[in-house]
Amino acid sequence: MPGINQTDRSNNISARGSRIKQNIWDLDAVLPLSYALPPQSIELAPREVYTNFCNLLSRDVYSEGDAQALYDYIITRADEMSPEFLAMLDLWLVDELKHYEALRRTYHCIAGVDFAEMNRQFAARIHEIEPIELVLADEFTLLVTMMFDEIGSVYSYRRDLWEYYRHFGTAIQKIGHHLVKDEGVHFNNAAELLLTDHQHRLGEVKGLLEQISALEQSLHKYHKTFFLDHAQEQYRFPPQFNSVLIRLILARLGLGQQPEQVELKTLWQWVPIV
Repeated sequence: MPGINQTDRSNNISARGSRIKQNIWDLDAVLPLSYALPPQSIELAPREVYTNFCNLLSRDVYSEGDAQALYDYIITRADEMSPEFLAMLDLWLVDELKHYEALRRTYHCIAGVDFAEMNRQFAARIHEIEPIELVLADEFTLLVTMMFDEIGSVYSYRRDLWEYYRHFGTAIQKIGHHLVKDEGVHFNNAAELLLTDHQHRLGEVKGLLEQISALEQSLHKYHKTFFLDHAQEQYRFPPQFNSVLIRLILARLGLGQQPEQVELKTLWQWVPIV
């Protein structure tokens, strides 16, 4: 709401008891700015793993930072949103900007890219809202999209841990683990708000998820607005990725059965056939 600052919104979460959670961790303790990757970490990693990780980070760094553009857009419509949603959004932004900084440090350690160069690259980004307007209709739609996007990130980062982070030492691996945990918390926060504040619309969730999935698959590129950033790397995931995620979301909301563990494992261990 206009006039509600972040402190007021945080107090609102505390006052209501809170279904809204946050994974607390200290980036400086895990990966300080002064951290230097041991040279053998790069030497021992398979060359293809190193090259592909650098390419992945060149995308992931900036897509995490795009959270600020999405947040700024939503805040222009704050009078349409509930106080608890806005309070949750504040915590979400804190986490996503921590991810941005964590991945900047990781990219610097792994690829040697200068922070000033990253600043220049990020400042040049153009954030296109219009192609994803479908997922920004109202608070309900934003929460459903957040569930879809965040659970996709959980399994995307799990894959990244398995493919890349584990090769570059404990500090880098810990960053990957925190990314997975944070995105899982965001997924559950969105679910809690849907279950408590939008229960009367739960019947719309399945159809909306199918629309979101179809939109992501039709985009062919990422429009630098945080949501649907997996459009830029669909080739890394099995064809059933979105359909399994949809079933997982429906199960979390009490609208369907949980996918089997073997199906979930496939989401991050699938190897494309070349």
